[in-house]
Amino acid sequence: MGRLQSIIFLVILMLTTLGDLLIPVIIGTKYPGYNHLIDTISTLGTDKSPVQKFQCINLIAVGILFIIFSFGQGLSFTQIKWCHTLFIIGIILFGVGTILAGIFPEDPKGIAETVSGKIHGIASGIGFIFLILNPLWAIWITEFKDLRYVNITLFVLAILTFILFMISENINSGIFQYTGLFQRLNLIILYGHLILNYIWIIR
Repeated sequence: MGRLQSIIFLVILMLTTLGDLLIPVIIGTKYPGYNHLIDTISTLGTDKSPVQKFQCINLIAVGILFIIFSFGQGLSFTQIKWCHTLFIIGIILFGVGTILAGIFPEDPKGIAETVSGKIHGIASGIGFIFLILNPLWAIWITEFKDLRYVNITLFVLAILTFILFMISENINSGIFQYTGLFQRLNLIILYGHLILNYIWIIR
């Protein structure tokens, strides 16, 4: 892959990750009572949200861009083994899950779960799990060998923040009330992992 193509895919990745993290911050200001530390990003897309349309469109756009980036990630590899394949699949499935999460919004808290809410939860969950495994697959990817210990660390942190996020969804006291914080920390770790490894391989 040429230098220009590599940079284009890097720009796509940066826009995608920043869009998923920063746009909710911006539109969240239009949602009275919304707390970024406590409320999840998906809360912005529920029926009760005044910014539902913007958040759903953002999720769909982010998902599409992740899928596009997955092709660039694949082209950046000098070989394709099982670990490379799983790494690329992780990005694609996260993208697909994000698109489905945008099409099928989460249910507001206190409302009986709907089909849309179930699809949203399943799609988001599967997407997160597969992307969380990417730092693990990266350990065996030759092109990332110099980042092996960094990827091990990021994998542990991704697992830890995801567990805290899942626990906090059912507990609303103490540190576990910060569901939104744990979700965002998890995303920062996962997105940071993708950006770091991609920049390393195209440097």
